[in-house]
Amino acid sequence: MKFLALVALLAACGSHHAADDTAVDATPDVPDGTGCTPTTPRTQMPDTFVGPTGLQDRLGTLIDSAQHSLDVQMYLFTVKPLADKIVAAQQRGVVIRVILDPDEAGNTQVEPIFTSGSIQWKNASTIYQYSHAKYLIIDRGTAVIMSMNFNIDAMNNERNYGMVDKDPEDVADLQLVFEQDWALANGQTPAAPDLSCTRLIISPTNAQQRIYTHIQSAQHTLDIESLYITDASLRSAVVSAANRGVAVRVILEDPSDQASNTDATTTFKNAGIPVKYADTQFYLHAKLIISDGIAFVGSENLSPTALQHNREVGALVFEPAAVAPIQSQFDADWNVTTPAP
Repeated sequence: MKFLALVALLAACGSHHAADDTAVDATPDVPDGTGCTPTTPRTQMPDTFVGPTGLQDRLGTLIDSAQHSLDVQMYLFTVKPLADKIVAAQQRGVVIRVILDPDEAGNTQVEPIFTSGSIQWKNASTIYQYSHAKYLIIDRGTAVIMSMNFNIDAMNNERNYGMVDKDPEDVADLQLVFEQDWALANGQTPAAPDLSCTRLIISPTNAQQRIYTHIQSAQHTLDIESLYITDASLRSAVVSAANRGVAVRVILEDPSDQASNTDATTTFKNAGIPVKYADTQFYLHAKLIISDGIAFVGSENLSPTALQHNREVGALVFEPAAVAPIQSQFDADWNVTTPAP
């Protein structure tokens, strides 16, 4: 029923502004061909980062950089020092809003900190199966889009990828997503924002088609580093890429942790695709897809739930200098992970 309600909401009249008391002061894309595809050139090159090395310090610095506003949507938040930094930001005058997933029990680690610090925080609407997005919007001018939660493991032993995006259209579109979800969390019924012209990859709006197309577009190389791949159409797209001569490499979390990866491994190995497991080197939480040097970074797991029923946020990184550290990390991980039996 959640999904049916969401479909009805997303089919509503597409206003550029959520029905919330907070005005959106950035101008979103219009259907003029500017920023309407995932690889339309940005006005500013994003900065990319890899976890876990130095992750908590980087995220803390980003939170500390907020001067006016900070909007956070986070599936799992357990790192109390980061929660303390959010409270400290409010104490210096930053307007804070936080959306958490209502079903993630770990969030009880920080909810009392936010409540005692007078932070505006809400549980996400149950219109989504999971509010699984992980992003920040800083001063309505910087978007931080990630695969990592704000949990202890992400800071210490998980492989994750993220990007800092200052393109005004990307930030404006992400602000529209937050405004919709903030209004929903407040029990309102906002019109769905018009995201027909956006670079962003948003679940449940456009993620299924865009991630499928991203895989299908590969002509030379396709590198995947993912917690799991359970979506049948995406598995088929990976196999199709190999069948047309694309050099495919797949790293999955060990099946001892993700049982579905046994079946995925069989499917890929039958197609001649090499598969490796991130067993003892790190916990693989990433959702990375690099197709011909263009990298998908975001919160979407490669599953039907993530692509069709959750709130998720991602984007493509296509600027060579920004992709380089991501590709370098994948290559390093490929060299140390264990071939699947």
